[in-house]
Amino acid sequence: RGGDRGVVIPDRGRLDVRKAYEIVFILRPDLDDQQVRETIDRVAGRITERGGTLLATEPWGKRRLAYPIKKHREGLYVLMRFELDVQRVQDLKNAVALVEEVIRFLVCEALPAAPAAAPASQTQLAEAVPIRRQRQMCIRDRSGGGDGGC
Repeated sequence: RGGDRGVVIPDRGRLDVRKAYEIVFILRPDLDDQQVRETIDRVAGRITERGGTLLATEPWGKRRLAYPIKKHREGLYVLMRFELDVQRVQDLKNAVALVEEVIRFLVCEALPAAPAAAPASQTQLAEAVPIRRQRQMCIRDRSGGGDGGC
């Protein structure tokens, strides 16, 4: 696992590895706006209490669940991105599991941001279209008894 970014903390003398994580959690749908904000702040507090750094919070809103969870057919989805010491992740999971308003959650390691793909130039797009048309014509020729020279 060569991708680990480690930071040595001198006073402890051991290697602490901080990684980027994401947590998606589903809140009970019967919560009002104030309760939703308080619960989001409570989960954010659980992260910072364990030495984590909150990077982003994205409320996704109310969505229909694929199957009932604790007798709820809908839930309020929230995504948080954060950095945390690898050794504290399980402690965070245990703490979030105790928040009553959260009916389901998932913590996973965040993928590194992919570099933005360069937009295709107009000449690349113009060259790609005739090739696609030519391939379609070859397929029709083969099936229709054409010359088969594709």
